[in-house]
Amino acid sequence: MSKMSELSIAVAELHKCGEALIEISQTLREIFSGDEPVKAEPAAQSQQEPAQPTVTLEEVRAVLAEKSVAGHRAEVQALIRECGADKLSAVDPSRYAALKAKAEVL
Repeated sequence: MSKMSELSIAVAELHKCGEALIEISQTLREIFSGDEPVKAEPAAQSQQEPAQPTVTLEEVRAVLAEKSVAGHRAEVQALIRECGADKLSAVDPSRYAALKAKAEVL
């Protein structure tokens, strides 16, 4: 393999890593922005919660970011497109659990 070819591959990998870092930083900014006030739930509601836990956007984003950094960026993008969206924030929240389950298998 020529030096230019190796350099091209290294630059492409560096670009992928940069994109993954940007996604992670955006996630952290959303989590710690403080824009959303913390809601206190009454004790009566906590007893009536469904047995099946709900999956949050942050949980899905963390799994997808991990897989993207691990070299599965194209597969992650394909999974998001399967959900009918161009980006994670456009995915319907009802599809988070399925998306997270598919991503964990990568």
